[in-house]
Amino acid sequence: MKKSLKRKHFGFKAFSHIFFVIFSLCCVIPFLLLISISFSNEKDILDGGFSLIPKNFSLDAYKYVLSEPSALVDAYMVTGFYTIFGTIISILLMAGVAYALARSTFRYKKALTVYLLITMLFNGGLTSSYIINTQVYNLGDNLLIFLFNGATVTAYQIFVFRTFFKQIPESLIESANLEGANEWQLMSKIVFPLSTPVLATFGFMGAVARWNNVQLALYYITDSKYFTLQLLLQKILNQAEYLNQLKKMMDISVMTTEIIPTETMKFAMCILACGPMILVFPFFQKYLTKGMVVGAVKG
Repeated sequence: MKKSLKRKHFGFKAFSHIFFVIFSLCCVIPFLLLISISFSNEKDILDGGFSLIPKNFSLDAYKYVLSEPSALVDAYMVTGFYTIFGTIISILLMAGVAYALARSTFRYKKALTVYLLITMLFNGGLTSSYIINTQVYNLGDNLLIFLFNGATVTAYQIFVFRTFFKQIPESLIESANLEGANEWQLMSKIVFPLSTPVLATFGFMGAVARWNNVQLALYYITDSKYFTLQLLLQKILNQAEYLNQLKKMMDISVMTTEIIPTETMKFAMCILACGPMILVFPFFQKYLTKGMVVGAVKG
């Protein structure tokens, strides 16, 4: 009986290990393929398709993308500004509202909860926000648009924060209150430090969303010095494809000139765009599971 149980247990462990190894390879191989294609020769990709190992190593894609390093550096700076400050302001606003909802002494808890629920069902739409931001606040071609629109507040995340804050013992807050701590001190020195997992989880998720956001700059920015990274890479790719089309439309003598490697450029842009987030991810990984599971428990 014990031997059969041991065999079943061993078989289950072996199956689990094999399954997760295959699953991990399915996640890692596409990323390795992405890197390989970005360092491949354009002609090899067009003739033989994608391969995990480059047939002919080439840096042509990166040369074209990095042909204007100053513009790329500016785009990184703007995107970093939008990501960092937009995420910090957004998290502080949502956590502050959630702290008020989690406090049993807050008088307007029901009214604020109803208001937040309404925002989950209805919104003003893109047209109204564009008119307000450009005509009323004059935020077109202005770095402040990344702070105003970057400081987004979502009702769902507020409710998750509130649920997490409610799990903090009320006796701890009451004892600190008896010692003379005010609400700001309770929130900043007790509640927030104990809520690091959920704050880090939604902070990282918000940072990734802002880093990959191209619509905000596409709608409000026309000055190239305020381009975000995603918008700049999109512009570079569009220009390269347009130049290739022009070369194909011209005579044979001109067609012999070098063709811009648009296919490998797409993958090189992916590497340049996702690289910083991949480097940051390990610092937040330990908080992701705990923040999502514990913070989402019904409270």
